[in-house]
Amino acid sequence: MTGKSKIFLIFIFMLEFDHLFGQAATDPLFNSQKPLNIAFKISIDKIRNSKRDSIYISHKLYYGNDTGRFDSIDVDIKSRGNFRLKECYFPPLWIKIKRDNAKGTVFEGNKKLKLVLSCRDRKGNNELIIKEFLCYKLYEKVTPYSFRTRLAEITLTEERRKKNKTFNLKGIFIEDMDKIAKRLRAKPLTNVILNPAALNDTNAFRLELFQFMISNTDWSSLFQHNAKLIQQGRDKNIALIYDFDMSGLVNAPYAVVSEINGEQLDVDNVTQRRFRGFCHSPHVMEYVRKEFLSKKEEMLAEPDLLKGELSEKEIKGIRNYLKQFFDIIRDDRLFKNDILDNCRTK
Repeated sequence: MTGKSKIFLIFIFMLEFDHLFGQAATDPLFNSQKPLNIAFKISIDKIRNSKRDSIYISHKLYYGNDTGRFDSIDVDIKSRGNFRLKECYFPPLWIKIKRDNAKGTVFEGNKKLKLVLSCRDRKGNNELIIKEFLCYKLYEKVTPYSFRTRLAEITLTEERRKKNKTFNLKGIFIEDMDKIAKRLRAKPLTNVILNPAALNDTNAFRLELFQFMISNTDWSSLFQHNAKLIQQGRDKNIALIYDFDMSGLVNAPYAVVSEINGEQLDVDNVTQRRFRGFCHSPHVMEYVRKEFLSKKEEMLAEPDLLKGELSEKEIKGIRNYLKQFFDIIRDDRLFKNDILDNCRTK
């Protein structure tokens, strides 16, 4: 290869990198990892009914600006989700923002966002949100095909008939599907059921091994349960995953082990790991295995970034839980027993 050819290839790579990740670098909401302070007032009952009626309700959202003071922005809010909407007091939300309203604010460039709230106003519920947030951050270490997130400190005032009540909650802002598809130069695939063989095998096994790492069975890339599909180019189909509250790493009190094809997995609780991914070529599985092992120290350091949000005991417990995963994939015998011998062919 000539020197000119090398320079040309480097130039093309830089253009591609800038296109894929340049937008992320200019996103004020997700660029910072400092929790964003927000406040709003809602009627929980009206918001719950908005899921059934598909109606967005106009609200004023207050957020902390760069000066430490609060600004306001007009937004539209409705409830979303299924399980958490039924099981939790605080429903997960969709937030829509008009482009003109978002201009010049921390929300600029985001027309639609998910906001996951603490499940209930009980001791330990905010910690569950922090641990789910950690799952998103860990997955960002695994692949660029991941939703960007930001932690939120929320002052929520519930409108009641007699006397309003104010709650201090944790939450997670999650990037919208259209936004991530645009960022990754891809198109969303909706209302499709893809054969697992149609997914990019390297990215598919990364996803499956990650779900094993955090001990999450509540997903299906095949049926797009807690997963979305995008397509890059003509035939590179990739699954994007979200909602990790049923994982063993989070270990929420309401978490249950999911079924596969109507059959209950042979585990007692969500903290017991069980690989439920598909079989891939030995080359792909070994490649991804080594990829995870190369990121061991980086991923084990991630819980430490949440000091102040989680207790030292919680952080130590999470780190030990992750170490157990790395012990499994480092050992040839355990990797075969726990991963290779349990992968699915259909």
